[in-house]
Amino acid sequence: MQGQSGRLAQAIAQSLRWLRVRDLSTYELAQRLAAKGYDESETREAIEWLRAEGYLSDERLSERLTERYTDEQPSGRSRIEQEFARRGLSPPELEGDEESRAVHALFRRFGEPPAEAEPREVARWFRFLLQRGFEPELAQNALRRWNPRLNDEP
Repeated sequence: MQGQSGRLAQAIAQSLRWLRVRDLSTYELAQRLAAKGYDESETREAIEWLRAEGYLSDERLSERLTERYTDEQPSGRSRIEQEFARRGLSPPELEGDEESRAVHALFRRFGEPPAEAEPREVARWFRFLLQRGFEPELAQNALRRWNPRLNDEP
């Protein structure tokens, strides 16, 4: 019995070290503990304790990720869904339209659009939006909203 409680204490201590670095979902923490050799019951008990003490919260992590991917680093629906799935979380219900989020991403990254843009710059902006998970057509529309002068281009 002493060995079991010692292993549980080790699992909790290890989890706290990981959580001190960054928030993890229950799924991610369970995967990490399993990789370290903790059995299912030790993992379950450690997670229950961490939740009860407020160190682990999928809801808090979900809110934080939603804020990150809608305000701080505006991203497309596909990237958001991919990130949530990777962490074992349900994707959020997003408010506002995706095109506005793409325009917001452009303003945050590049500021006000320049008076004239080289095709190379336009391609760079477009790639930026694609990397953030926005669909190509939506990225083109967002670029035109962000920089109306692009509508005059052939």
